[in-house]
Amino acid sequence: MQSLTYPPILPVVAAGRQQGAALITSLIILLVLTVLGISAMNTSSLQEMMSGNLRDQNLSFQAAESALKDSEKTIVAFGGTEPVPTANGANKGVFIVDTFGDFSTTAHNESVWSQGKPYSVSSVLGVKQDPRYIIEQAGFVGGDASYSSAVKQQGTVFYRMTSRGHGASTNAVTLLQETYGKRFK
Repeated sequence: MQSLTYPPILPVVAAGRQQGAALITSLIILLVLTVLGISAMNTSSLQEMMSGNLRDQNLSFQAAESALKDSEKTIVAFGGTEPVPTANGANKGVFIVDTFGDFSTTAHNESVWSQGKPYSVSSVLGVKQDPRYIIEQAGFVGGDASYSSAVKQQGTVFYRMTSRGHGASTNAVTLLQETYGKRFK
């Protein structure tokens, strides 16, 4: 009769014969997972910075757009009398055209924008500073070809309005420009 022992006795493997393959394999897998985790963290932080910059750019655009709309309201408020443009904008804030030169070169000149009219929206939009706008009289087109129409200033006066808005930081700046025509009789 054969005797059974429980649990069965397994043969003992000598300690010198183990090579550590399981340890090496698990360390390699752990290294691969670490590299994947670091890569995912870098990607998500880059995406977070990109979305923050996009938000900042959008805020600066909205600020500049709101200042441009306010400049339109200013022109409409002139009523039936056209203001005479001046070099310093003293007459209802209307400047002579090209007083500041080309805005593509003077856009970041603070002395130019300090003369512009501010539009207070920083508390609403959360922008770093209020947007500003500048109105320049760009030209006049008579209502008809008659001499009396030109003398009486009957026709359309065109204004070039330029606005500058900042985002939540001063790194995002948007310039917008619009031409607006107002008919005077």
